[in-house]
Amino acid sequence: MHARLVYAGCLVLWLILSALAALSIASRSLLGAEQQFNSQLQQLTEQLKQRLLTNETILDSYATFSSVDHRGDGRQNHPFVSQLLRRYPQITSLARVERVPAGQAATYSHALQLDYGLAYRLRGFDEKRPLPKQEAYFPLTRAEPPSQANLRLVGRDIWQQPQLREALQENINSGRTALSRQLRLPPQGDPGYALLRSVDDHQNDQLIGLLPQHFAMLFIRADSLLPTDIALPPGMEINLRHRDDPLQPQSGISLRLGDAHPGALEKLLFPRLETSQLLGGASQPLRLTLSWQQGWAQIGWFEWAVWLSLSLLLGLGLGLAGFSFVRSSDNRRQREQQLFHLANHDRLTGLANRNLFYDRLQHAITRLDRSGKRLGLLFLDLDRFKPVNDTYGHVVGDRVLQLIAARIRDVVRNEDTVARIGGDEFVILMEDIESNREADKVAARLKQAIQMPYQVDHHRVLVGVSIGIAYYPEDGLLIDELLAVADRKMYGNKQSPSRQSENVG
Repeated sequence: MHARLVYAGCLVLWLILSALAALSIASRSLLGAEQQFNSQLQQLTEQLKQRLLTNETILDSYATFSSVDHRGDGRQNHPFVSQLLRRYPQITSLARVERVPAGQAATYSHALQLDYGLAYRLRGFDEKRPLPKQEAYFPLTRAEPPSQANLRLVGRDIWQQPQLREALQENINSGRTALSRQLRLPPQGDPGYALLRSVDDHQNDQLIGLLPQHFAMLFIRADSLLPTDIALPPGMEINLRHRDDPLQPQSGISLRLGDAHPGALEKLLFPRLETSQLLGGASQPLRLTLSWQQGWAQIGWFEWAVWLSLSLLLGLGLGLAGFSFVRSSDNRRQREQQLFHLANHDRLTGLANRNLFYDRLQHAITRLDRSGKRLGLLFLDLDRFKPVNDTYGHVVGDRVLQLIAARIRDVVRNEDTVARIGGDEFVILMEDIESNREADKVAARLKQAIQMPYQVDHHRVLVGVSIGIAYYPEDGLLIDELLAVADRKMYGNKQSPSRQSENVG
């Protein structure tokens, strides 16, 4: 049991130290991951800023072109516009918007029919709904490239589309470029954004204080905003959305890159790095969120090898230390047991000595005082033993004593205490006896067993024994009183006329 506890303690200590080593190595790896995370964020930020700046530059170029060529044929694809669309594939359409007061709606519709045909007129953005009454309308005057799908947009009032209306209102109020929330782009209905600005020169003294009349707008594919040539580590995810868009736009897609599906254990053991920041300023308020759920993938093979080696060394060291401690403890306990045995047992026969016998007798008396039972004390003294030593020597005499001790143990009960207190004197402590007859029967069997011949080194040896019995509590309450009574009775037995002659073989 002691060894099991030691080895169990070593195992627990090994688990704790291995866990601390893993934590230390993981912390080192995660520190490097945090640096990689910051570097990735900086790289993404620079790329996105460049793309937003490019989109705004395209819109500025188209607005300048529109202010010069706003009377061009809407059915013709101008080379400049074709070049823009070819060079920047993220742009799906370019459009010009005009502010039309309600009183000029009929005139505007007539002008559209002259330019595009009788089927064109000022109408709502959704053709299924009638054009509502309002102070002014903001129809698309031109949509490029002049495909059939884009031509169907001409004359539609963008004020009726919620995302475009918000961007238009932002531009009118602030005078700066405005980015819409995510919407379905014409003509295919792909998710995207509209970037809008006024074309009128506000520095012109004649236009100061007046609402802008002409606007330029471009439609950007949503998925073009995120870089597609970037390699994300496992667990990292990029999310890009308009500042006012929900996390999951109902009419579009969530702009995400990465595959972050950590397990429950990784969420529990590893930290999550996340940061969010606004890009594009007030004109193009996009929120970039970069998150990275750390996991097992962030710990490389080198770190695993170091941890495994360190764990094995710790296990080996603790195992050797535990084995050494257990062995040392066992040796110390064995030495203590040997010393205890030597101090409390007879070296020749292995029986209890006087010290141990007195201690057990005292404990037995104390216990009997509480239980009310009795005990018997048998005092044995060998007859005709001195001639054995004189005739055959002490070696034979010692062997006879060992054989006598073995015969005594065979006769008495396992719970009885047998002690050698002198050269040829033995005492037996019998606890919890019911009557004197039990001790008398044991004494008779002892005499019969001890008086049987002994064969030692071709010598046939005969000895006798005299036994005196004292009972607790009637023969005495103290140890010395009981021993004195038993010794007196033993001498009385020795003086009895029946004696056996000693036969020497």
